[in-house]
Amino acid sequence: MMTIEEVNKWVSTAKKGEKTVYYKGHYAEDAFNNFEMREFSKDLLDFEKETGLFILYQKKIEAGDKLKKPVYEYYIKKN
Repeated sequence: MMTIEEVNKWVSTAKKGEKTVYYKGHYAEDAFNNFEMREFSKDLLDFEKETGLFILYQKKIEAGDKLKKPVYEYYIKKN
């Protein structure tokens, strides 16, 4: 997972249309008992709202079932 500092640096140097993965996994479940991940989420959304320089989206890369959770890639794309 990227840090908010790494996101800030990436956003400042990325060109329009570039994208990067900031997390791979199942963020909602992974963050449930992880305070640092929840704080990162808050900081990332605040940064997005304040600057409008990027969008966030996710892409499913593996389906889940009863035995395993699905896997997603979470992206930042420069506007």
